Amino acid sequence: MFFALKKWIGAMLLPLPLLLSLMAAGLLLLWFSRWQKSGKILISASWLLLLLLSLQPIADRLLLPLERQYPTWNGTEPVDYIVVLGGGYTYNPNWAPSSNLLNNSLPRVTEGVRQWRRYPQAKMIFTGAAAGLIAVAMPA
Repeated sequence: MFFALKKWIGAMLLPLPLLLSLMAAGLLLLWFSRWQKSGKILISASWLLLLLLSLQPIADRLLLPLERQYPTWNGTEPVDYIVVLGGGYTYNPNWAPSSNLLNNSLPRVTEGVRQWRRYPQAKMIFTGAAAGLIAVAMPA
């Protein structure tokens, strides 16, 4: 029970659910209490913060410390494994395989293939949900 509670609380502390919860609290204050000014401030601040976090320059600036700490691998030592983290997909057999990838999946796969071409002895591991088998021929 505590594990599920921890997971639920952790999910609610992510930016989008947290800001939507603050907006809902602001609406409740606005409609069902006499603290309407506090409700207006809470709703306005939540919307403004959501807007700011959604802008690419601000998101890039927030990610900059992590990107500096973990730069793109361009080392010279051989690697044994290349792990490509999943980012979502859809399946439509009439589309090209790369068109079925969602969000950041295509850049992740592209970088994985780039690293694999540098280290062809390495094994590529793809994470994420099980998908239908899609075979893609890789030229040597």
